[in-house]
Parts: sequence; C-alpha cells; structure tokens
Amino acid sequence: MFIKMSQPKKRAETLMFSEHAAISMRDGKMTLMFRVGNLRNSHMVSAQIRCKLLKSRQTPEGEFLPLDQLELDVGFSTGADQLFLVSPLTICHVIDSKSPFYDLSLRSMQTEQFEIVVILEGIVETTGMTCQARTSYTEDEVLWGHRFFPVISLEEGFFKVDYSQFHGTFEVPTPPHSVKEQEDSLLLSSPLTAPSLCPSTVETGSVNMAAPLTNTKLPAKLQKLTGRDGGRDGMPRKLLRMSSEITYNLGDLPVKLQRISSAPGVAEERLPPISSLLSPTEDKLPAKLGLMGGIEPISQSVTDLPPKLQRLAGGIGGGGVGIGGRMDGHLPPKLRKMNSERFTGLSLK
Repeated sequence: MFIKMSQPKKRAETLMFSEHAAISMRDGKMTLMFRVGNLRNSHMVSAQIRCKLLKSRQTPEGEFLPLDQLELDVGFSTGADQLFLVSPLTICHVIDSKSPFYDLSLRSMQTEQFEIVVILEGIVETTGMTCQARTSYTEDEVLWGHRFFPVISLEEGFFKVDYSQFHGTFEVPTPPHSVKEQEDSLLLSSPLTAPSLCPSTVETGSVNMAAPLTNTKLPAKLQKLTGRDGGRDGMPRKLLRMSSEITYNLGDLPVKLQRISSAPGVAEERLPPISSLLSPTEDKLPAKLGLMGGIEPISQSVTDLPPKLQRLAGGIGGGGVGIGGRMDGHLPPKLRKMNSERFTGLSLK
C-alpha cells in the first residue's frame, strides 16, 4: 500500500533529451551525438541507455524488410552505456566500418529515411521502481556539422548547470563526405599503395610498375636494408664499414702480421715491386738465400731484417762466412768437416 501511494507518476517526464542529434568530429572520429539530462535532485540508479536504428532495407536475395532494427553502439563494449546521471551527458556513437552510418554523407542524408530510437532505463532512488524514458530522432532532426553548447561551468568552486543551453548547437567544420569515402581517398593518396606515374605513362595510360621507389617512399628500416640512405653503389652501411676496414696498409699491422702478409701471394697489390727491394750485387745476399735459385739479394741492411734473419746473416761484418756466403761457425762439426772437404777438392781441381 505504501509503495503504491509513493510511486512517482511523472518521473519519466523529468528525464530530458536534446531536441536534435548532431554529427561532427570528436577525438578525430566522425561521431553521432545527442544529449540527456535529469531535472530532479534524486538520482537514477543503474541507469543504462540503448539505441536502435529503424530503417527499411532490401536483402541481396530481394527480400524487403520494413523497419529493420539495427543496434547502435553507444559504449556497450567499454561500459560507457552505464550512466551516472548527476549532470547532463552527451551520448556518442562512433561512426566506423561497423556502424550502420558508415556510408552516410551529407548528400545521402537528404534522401535517406531512418529513425533513431533512444531508450533510457534506470531505478528510481526513492521507490526502487524501474523507470524508462524514450525518444527518437528522424533524418530531419539530425544536424550535420553541429556541436552542442557547453552547459556546465565552474563558479566559486562549484559546478553550475545551465539548462537554457541544453538544446543549443553551433556549426563546426565537418567533412561532407562519408567515413567510407574519406578512408578510400586516404588509401588512394598513400604513397606506399599508389604506383608512381611518370609523364610518359600518364599520356599512354599505362602504369610504370618497374620504376624504383625513392627513399621518401620507403620506411627507415627498409632504407637501411637496401642501402639507399647514402650507401656506395647500393651497398648497405654495414658492408661499407667492413670494406673500409679491409683496405688497411701493412704499416698499420703488428710486426707478426706484417711478416705473414709479406709472404708470396698475400697482399701482392699493396706491396712494392720486388725489384725495388733487391740490389744487382750478389755479395750482400746471405749465404742461405744465395743458394736458392739465384734470387737477387735484398738491398736492405742486416739491421732492418727481423731478428731471425739477423741471426742467420751473422750480423754486419760477422766472421766465419765461407765460400758461397755459408757461415762455418754456425754449422755442426760434421757438416763443417764435409763442407771443408768439398771446397778443398774443388780448389785442387
């Protein structure tokens, strides 16, 4: 009995909806917006809003569906459809590829026929009874390129709501094309998808697909891989660094590596000619080298030779050098005896 007497009779009338819906850009996306507010001081508990699009259509099989109902997403996936209605709120529907308004433009809206039904449900705080309020927007009540006036202001540390501007809108710059047309034009103007057209190909109507891409048309990672960002002869930078490290001089190497690189067949292009290192005389050639095929002796002094060759040469002015330049003092006794007998027999003959 008490519940029936205290049941509100006109609670739904205190829930306001804007007279028009608006379509404009918000956060970089085309958005359908409308406004809802609560005139009473008591709150709506568990308030939830839903939107339906009523529009007749024909299926690909030829079936005609009058007043076909389509769902408009107003934040169901993110929870934005659950409202905390303490101040006027602007409900937004983002127009994307999943939206029924994906093909809607300013021109097509003048010939379209549809109706947007908005349903607001909640629980009355004082009685605990469920309350529902409804409204709708036809194609004539949707304003293209408009935005709602702000109704909340901060005054003396408190927020003040001005319901006199609740239904007011103003024009803002908005593309007249649909979202699908905007995405298609952006895709065609992209340099990565559109082929480059030369003046000759424009006249003939053919597209030159073999034309190389410039550096500005390639990502930075591909430019590094192809070596187009300053590479020599199309080589990547890593290979250029390796090639620059290989072209060293023998003087920059350690002594041990210089000896190895001075062997026959190693770095012959960077070594000076052998004839410039050799002298025409055979007196200065060490005995061990003089017996090997008559190679012309090296013109370097013994002090410039490595330590091992200095020991073999016996030093500058070293004694004990026999006939043919062999050093008897460094030979074993047996070889020294055989050598002396050999040269003695030659002298007797």
